[in-house]
Amino acid sequence: MSARRRLLYISPIMPALGGNGLAMRGGMMLEALAADCDVWLLVIPVAGSVGGLPPAPIARWCAGFTSLPLDAPWAPAPRRLPGRGSAGESPLRPVLARFATPTVVQAARRAFGSHTFDEVHVFRLYMAPFADPYLSVAARRRPICALDLDDYESRTRERLAALHAAAGDGRSALHEIAEATRYRAMEGHYLPMFERVYVCSGKDRAAIARSCAEARLSVVPNGVRIPAEGPPVRRANQPFTVLFVGNLSYYPNEDAVVFLCTEILPRIRAATGRSVRALIVGSGVGAAVRALTRRHGVMVTGPVTDLAGCYATADVAVVPVRAGGGSRIKLLEALAYACPVVSTSVGAEGIVVRHGSELLIADGAADFAAACARVLERPGPVRAMVRRGRDFVERRHSPAAVLRRLRAARRLTSDDRQACPP
Repeated sequence: MSARRRLLYISPIMPALGGNGLAMRGGMMLEALAADCDVWLLVIPVAGSVGGLPPAPIARWCAGFTSLPLDAPWAPAPRRLPGRGSAGESPLRPVLARFATPTVVQAARRAFGSHTFDEVHVFRLYMAPFADPYLSVAARRRPICALDLDDYESRTRERLAALHAAAGDGRSALHEIAEATRYRAMEGHYLPMFERVYVCSGKDRAAIARSCAEARLSVVPNGVRIPAEGPPVRRANQPFTVLFVGNLSYYPNEDAVVFLCTEILPRIRAATGRSVRALIVGSGVGAAVRALTRRHGVMVTGPVTDLAGCYATADVAVVPVRAGGGSRIKLLEALAYACPVVSTSVGAEGIVVRHGSELLIADGAADFAAACARVLERPGPVRAMVRRGRDFVERRHSPAAVLRRLRAARRLTSDDRQACPP
């Protein structure tokens, strides 16, 4: 695009270079958009606190920044999320969309005063109501509106319901079924209204197109930065180390860690005859994960600042998730760090990788443990797999790759709009 455009970016979380996967998606998209646009970033902290001004790497991509405090007197929505299955949930909107009252939406509209924008980019479906003031303008006068639908929310909630039901938690299952219904209604209402809808995988695009043929869908994949260092040299004479990295307040990740430590880890020990430890890294550690530290060989660190050190320590990074949606940024991150990866089919969903080529895919505790043991037993083929995995991420999920896909999607919809009659 020849001229820089003015773009309003509405996010539920402070974009970031690392850490939380949602924030990483936000940061990668912000960086790509800032290559062609002057971006004004508005954070409405539905999914995480702001903590002041953007950090330096994020601030350099912003022409302007502000956040909207949800505890202000004019914001009547409650500050804390209700628990799963809480009474008083809205029958019409998902829990995370309840902050978008008319008062808060109008406050967001006034956040940058008299500034006008050529484009509005909204991150996550539950933030779509904050685009209402722009979507309601006559089509030829309003800014181009884009929705980053990096997770197919209604399908994900259905999967979470099944996971809770399998764990015997009927109340949470019912809550997720209700949330799926609310998200499905939002998808039907909002997706046709945006000129651009970005999804993170071809699989999501196909599934959403079947349920909402009017949505103008483009794939913009998740991305990660490629570490400058080559493959780490792992220390000898240490226990075989299995690494899990993720936001542990997200129920599928909590379930994955419990599954790993209670069912998979003992089978790896039996298969290898080695001392084996699990290193669990991430924020949001709850009681179920803390209780795992009483098990032999389980270490829970909480969040860390040096993920490179964690990957250098690990013999294999694991993604034993059994529900969820989108695509796993942490899987891409592990491949970028040249760490062998074993994932479930769900964990690798939406990423165009092949079992035995870039990583190993296994479902069920016994098969998953056998795949982890294979990393130890076949070092030569595993080294070749690791090289292919890192090359794959660099080709298809690096910042440059994300920028190419985003530019292609923006150019296509801009051309379509220019061809429309007034």
